[in-house]
Amino acid sequence: MKNLLLILSLLAQFALSAQDVNFFTGTWEEANAKAKAENKMIMVDAYTYWCGPCKVMDKTYFHNNQEVADVINKYFVPYKIECEHDFGIVFSRKFKINGYPSLLYFNSEGQLVRRQMGYDNNQKTYIEGLYKIINMDQHDTYGYDATKLDMPWPDFYANDFRNAADSTWKRNKNVDPNAWLDQQPDLFAEMSWAVMARFSLNDKYNTYFLEHYDEYNKKYKLEADDKLTSVLYANVQKAAEQKNVDLMNVTVEQYKKFIPNDDIGLHYLLSYYYELSNDWQAYANHFEKRLNNPANNVNINEINNTAWLIYESTDDKALIEQVLLWFKPFLATMSGYNELDTYAALLTKVNRYKDAEPWAIKAIEAGKSASLDVKATEALLETIKKNL
Repeated sequence: MKNLLLILSLLAQFALSAQDVNFFTGTWEEANAKAKAENKMIMVDAYTYWCGPCKVMDKTYFHNNQEVADVINKYFVPYKIECEHDFGIVFSRKFKINGYPSLLYFNSEGQLVRRQMGYDNNQKTYIEGLYKIINMDQHDTYGYDATKLDMPWPDFYANDFRNAADSTWKRNKNVDPNAWLDQQPDLFAEMSWAVMARFSLNDKYNTYFLEHYDEYNKKYKLEADDKLTSVLYANVQKAAEQKNVDLMNVTVEQYKKFIPNDDIGLHYLLSYYYELSNDWQAYANHFEKRLNNPANNVNINEINNTAWLIYESTDDKALIEQVLLWFKPFLATMSGYNELDTYAALLTKVNRYKDAEPWAIKAIEAGKSASLDVKATEALLETIKKNL
């Protein structure tokens, strides 16, 4: 009987482990050797101990998930790297890790072919993405030797990566990467690019990057895409601060040139400009263009987030009345705490207390049902009742 129980226990453990991603626990060099011997790719989960989304991804995708485990275990040597201690710092410097979780994919020769940042909670698209990586050209690698990790990085670059074991570590906010770049003979070399990708640059180097974007993109792929977004948004911020409409128009044209047919991205770029300019009427009108196009299929969550930002940012009653109309098609079915609370707050802001009261009550009920903190809405309801 004891033997039978032992066998059943072992079988149960085996069944559970079969649903897990089998992360390799040897050294990085051993992981590369294993990938080459088995003709597999390497998938690196780059994480930190404090990263919440990293933990969620690990729990939902990498444990007790047969569908994900089957794909990763078959085609990859999966490997975890904690990025703020020891080897993880070396790895982060080499591959410019600046957000978590980051997933990096290497071919069987140890060369980087793809990188992703963030946790995609849509399992279908996540797995589809894995197959795209599996089927991509494995020779289309990033333009540097990914197997050479130790590089003679400039001190300001090396020290910009957090060492969690060093209690005295602080990021140097007074670094001038432009002075270092002025001394570099080749702005397309790996170390030059690492500095350009990591730090904010002056107009000279931002312009140089934009003028040579196609070359950087060919060599550094998604890293160049990330830098492009950073430069364009920096220009938006500058245009807003200087009230420079011409610069904003140039930035919009650059976005259209480098990222064509990305209507949603362009929408957010312009929204950011109106937000920084504190032009909430323009911000609302711009959103309405998106809202009024049925092809965009704007949902109540997007409306709520946009409306709440306007609510917090302006007391313009005419504008608030305009925003209230966005909710009209959803009123009959609206049941989530956030949108109910926002709608009640908007009504209160334009002194429509009688209309606001039932929505505030509904919001409180919905919030309590979802075990949410509804103290702010209860305070709103008290304000409403005092003004009835």
